[in-house]
Amino acid sequence: MSTPTPNAQRLLRTLIAQGPTYRADLARSLDVSRATVTNLTARLQAAGWIEETDPEPGSLKNLMGTTPQLGVLASVMFLVDACAVTVATLDGRVFGELTASCPDDVTASDRLATAAQLLEELLKDLPGTTETLRAVHLAVDTQMDARSGDIYAQRASSRWFGVNPKNYFAERFRVPVRVQNSARLEGLAEYLWGAGRGCANMLYVDVSYGITSGHVMDGVIQSGARGGSGELGHTVYDWDGPLCSCGNPGCLMQYTSIPAILRDFRMLNEGSEDWEQFRTRCAADDAVAASIARNAATVLGRMLTNVCHTIDPEIIVISGKVAREVPGFVEHAAAVLTGAALPLVARNVRVVSGELDDVLGVTARAGIHSLRAMDDLIVAASSLNA
Repeated sequence: MSTPTPNAQRLLRTLIAQGPTYRADLARSLDVSRATVTNLTARLQAAGWIEETDPEPGSLKNLMGTTPQLGVLASVMFLVDACAVTVATLDGRVFGELTASCPDDVTASDRLATAAQLLEELLKDLPGTTETLRAVHLAVDTQMDARSGDIYAQRASSRWFGVNPKNYFAERFRVPVRVQNSARLEGLAEYLWGAGRGCANMLYVDVSYGITSGHVMDGVIQSGARGGSGELGHTVYDWDGPLCSCGNPGCLMQYTSIPAILRDFRMLNEGSEDWEQFRTRCAADDAVAASIARNAATVLGRMLTNVCHTIDPEIIVISGKVAREVPGFVEHAAAVLTGAALPLVARNVRVVSGELDDVLGVTARAGIHSLRAMDDLIVAASSLNA
């Protein structure tokens, strides 16, 4: 088979978009007979483009999936102190995953090189040719121009000064690179496999050392014109408030992030307590710690009221270290929101805690999912010559 026939291309596109599928379901999806699907799968198997994914060779009840020979996808994910790389077949089956630590003192160039080396290591393990990488999904833990890959000089992005992550991977691997902010991709993971399952319109909020958000509608991250949406931590709560790292006064993260919470706690305790000590005091129902946590949740709830009045999400999923480790934090923020919001929002929006724990690994896999939803990639991969 030199070039896939139209029906063969449709079959490949179905496998890429839907994942491994039984022959009978392929016949229904393509609106052709089972005999036609049997013939198509036999020819595509002979060409090395699809394979049976189940352990019973030859059974017509086996799931059919695409092979690495047809192509693989890569997802590269950066968090504050680590990176993860996932390689998967075009139908979404994970072929391999690797992670590495990236401490604060690691330069931006070295962070990129570390991730690229992990990807090269995974590609070497592919059966047959290693030149079947079709696209890379790249998620970086800072604000990056989704079109150009530029990272603008600002204090909040200082760890990424001097590099263009999108161009780096495009030039090194010679494939299309799609970019996303790490926090927004975390939101997609929660939408797909966590607390947002089954919802059409979800707002994801991560409260940790900073505050980030991601708005997902019908499985698509709403990134804005150039990828700049979701910077919830840099929305201003009080224009006369403390100076933020972005240069503006009174940003939300100056009231509701871990550094802000510890700042207030140390001021009242005249000590140098760290996060572990604070959360221990919260768990013990210490009055001072509980009051600070409650104030932080109150501010978050007020700001989420503004967000809800703007985008009207079906569900808000709050995650991150603060949400997971401070008792009652999510519940209090939810109470403030529903108490302040207009009735249409207050009576319908749900506010819940995040469910996913393996943030690094599962979010990298969300990058694979995001690539597989792109029509141009599906068309290109299913039209390849053997």
